Formats: sequence, structure tokens, C-alpha cells
Amino acid sequence: MLFARRLHSLAVPLAAVAVLALAGTAQAQVEAFKIRGAGVGPEALPFPGQDPRPHWIVGNGTHLGKHTGEGTIETDSVTPHPENGTITGEFGGGSPFVFTAANGDKLACWYGRTDHGASQPGQFELTILDVLPDGSLVVESRLVAEFVPIPDQSTGKFAGVIGGWTMYAWTEPFVLGSSDPVAYWWEGKGTLTFANKK
Repeated sequence: MLFARRLHSLAVPLAAVAVLALAGTAQAQVEAFKIRGAGVGPEALPFPGQDPRPHWIVGNGTHLGKHTGEGTIETDSVTPHPENGTITGEFGGGSPFVFTAANGDKLACWYGRTDHGASQPGQFELTILDVLPDGSLVVESRLVAEFVPIPDQSTGKFAGVIGGWTMYAWTEPFVLGSSDPVAYWWEGKGTLTFANKK
């Protein structure tokens, strides 16, 4: 009888702990995420070995709403394919890219960086559209990279967020090697897991 009472007195607090633990985990919630926008690389795209160059965006996204974003891009490798008039390579963020929602909440991410959680490096393909008299190439670019949130650098509703998404981007034609601004568009989708979803 004494054993049964002790067991009961132990079971009640343990049950309470279990309920609280489940309540805590229930707050974390996986949500679908979609994003799109348009922006500019004000100094175009860097060659391998050059310093990262800035780019910014204005767009709309799930949980972000209307937002801005800024960061830098770095080119890691380039491989010409003269047989089909393309150039491919790898790239990634030269620094975290930070999306800022209209209410000021920030979603900080690395993109295309396997040392920061991406499953593979960012990939790009340049299509050669023209050759100028001085030998410069006019190209347009398609890029794809995995964006991975940085939980401890994100704020507001994004504090502690994990997950990620694949972003696809396209540029307007530009002169390869130029530092003239280049416009781009992007869109992506994936999932985000919020630490304290309310």
C-alpha cells in the first residue's frame, strides 16, 4: 500500500513534466515558405578570387510579407564550356544575407555554403549572348542556391528559426567582368520551423 502511494505521488509530477514538455515541443511548428523578389547587384558579379560584392532585394514572402534584403555574393569557381557557349561554376554568400520584414523582424541566412548547412554549393550557368568588339562577353545568368537560416542572428518571429529553401535566380544581360549594376529576379520555396510559433 505504501509503495502504491509513493508510486502515485511520483507519477503525478512525472505526468505534469511530460505534459509541459509536450506543450513546449508543440509550440515549434513547421510552416511552408515561399518567397520572390527583384533586386540589383550594384557592382555586378565578382570573379573567383575577387572580394564579395553586395546585392539587395525587394520582395514578398510567406511570414516576411513585403520585405527588403541585403548581403554579398562570392564566386568560388568558373568552368568555360566553349562547345555550347556557356560558363558554369559555384558561388555562395560572402556574408549572411538578411531579410527585413516590414515590422523590422530579421531573417538572417547563409546561401550556397556547405560549411553553413547547405547540402551543396550554389551553382550558376552563364549563357553567352554576344561578343563585343573589345572581346568582352555579354551574358545572362541562372543561379540556384540553398538558403539556410541562422537561428541566433534572426530576430522577432524568426528568432531560433531553422529549415531552409531552394532559391532560383535570373539576371538581365550584363557584360562579364564589368562593375556596372546588374538586375536580377528570384523565387524559392521550402519550409521553416519556428521555435516559438504563436
